[in-house]
Amino acid sequence: MPQGKSKAHKYWNKFVGWASHEGEINAEVPQALDEFLAVPDRIPAEARGQVRALFEGWFLLERRLLRSRETPFELFIRVHERRLKAAELGIYRRFARENRFGFFKVEGAAYGESLELRLMPGEERFHVVELEASKQAPKGGYLIGRLIPFEDHWALEGLVGVFPEDAAYDLDRLFRADGGELKPGELRPRHVLPLFVPKVDWSKEGLPRVRARLAMLLQRWGVSDLTATAVENDIVQAHRRKDSSHPLLKAVLGRAPSAEEAREAAEVLTALWNLTLPPADEEIVPRGPKETMLLRDLQRVAAAKIAEVEVQDDPRAATELARKAVREWFETPQKELGGKTPKDVILAERKSLGNPREELGISVLPTSLDIGRRESEGARLAEKASEHLRRNEAAEALACLEEAYARLKDNALACRVLGNMATAYAMLGRREDALKALRAALRSDPDYETARRNLGLLESMSPEEFERRHKSGYFEKMGPARPD
Repeated sequence: MPQGKSKAHKYWNKFVGWASHEGEINAEVPQALDEFLAVPDRIPAEARGQVRALFEGWFLLERRLLRSRETPFELFIRVHERRLKAAELGIYRRFARENRFGFFKVEGAAYGESLELRLMPGEERFHVVELEASKQAPKGGYLIGRLIPFEDHWALEGLVGVFPEDAAYDLDRLFRADGGELKPGELRPRHVLPLFVPKVDWSKEGLPRVRARLAMLLQRWGVSDLTATAVENDIVQAHRRKDSSHPLLKAVLGRAPSAEEAREAAEVLTALWNLTLPPADEEIVPRGPKETMLLRDLQRVAAAKIAEVEVQDDPRAATELARKAVREWFETPQKELGGKTPKDVILAERKSLGNPREELGISVLPTSLDIGRRESEGARLAEKASEHLRRNEAAEALACLEEAYARLKDNALACRVLGNMATAYAMLGRREDALKALRAALRSDPDYETARRNLGLLESMSPEEFERRHKSGYFEKMGPARPD
């Protein structure tokens, strides 16, 4: 090995070489690329290397294959479990369990040998053996990449980008999410994409692309009883009734597996709404920059308003609260707008652009997106619990799941949370609690086959047999439960 090159790369490259020839993995690359990037053909030429590095790390370590419901790396470990020596298997499992993706500050660099990195934000530090990056990354600068652990050091699995010290202000926006800051270790590849790829303006993409994107989202979420055509027809009927809402909007956003995907779906639905306006409205000029900026502010205002009130048990109250917040915001003068109301500013700009329309017609979409704020926090906790389960941290997982269930008990994700609670209980040796959680999961979703299978397994064991298996570590192999 050359000086400054970690031995970890020998093992990592073995996995990458296998993955590049595995049919099940290669068959899903095009679809995964469409999931990762809304418009893959719009990547700027100068950013292709960074986007490729982001995509490859996400695809190999985070994206679950549709057929096996495993990540490519998990599939590799399962396929090679009996062929690898125990030491090698331990190395790969550690890669999967402890890898770190994030934004790192360069605390020190030995040219051509190693880096001393600190994960931002936070104080977690890493000694990284790395030949090339140690030549590129200046002390005091920053880099984005993924680290994998090996023996007493770390290796850089993928380098996305190196940034000078004066880039800290611009990079800080990566930690902004829903008006707050990302905690250490929460930065994901999708969060970094806006640095390299312009945000998609779906209203300018055209109706065919918007339809295709909505169809792809529904397919990706596993929605079989709702089609993009049905949603579009519902919107068209709402236009004809001159109604500001359509019933299927909430149904679509309610199926989103995460707050991030709900936001994208809301943007696509907004474009679909605007692109299917009746003929009389077709010649209205697009939104001006002031209107666009103010509508973005509106989403933050509505979300903050809802967060002040406990509405988890009454979605209708959340909807009404959001609508009230929208109305008040439009009619309240703002100092930043010279004492004018947002409505006055928007209508004045429309008039200057030759747009005579005075009906704002946008209250429903920010409202429907923001009522899921509490549920999105529950989804985040559920995902965090899954990570704890993968690391056999049952007590930590259970604490997250109990908080998640309080937020998601009326959501479609409730069955998954209960299934994972059962796994945590089993890992902790709490048989009766695990049985109760599985039965509750099946009441939430009678078609949840994984819960039915695990319930049958536990019911078939006597308390003595359960205790023996618990002590042997049998339940630690169950892993996070998922809806089928």
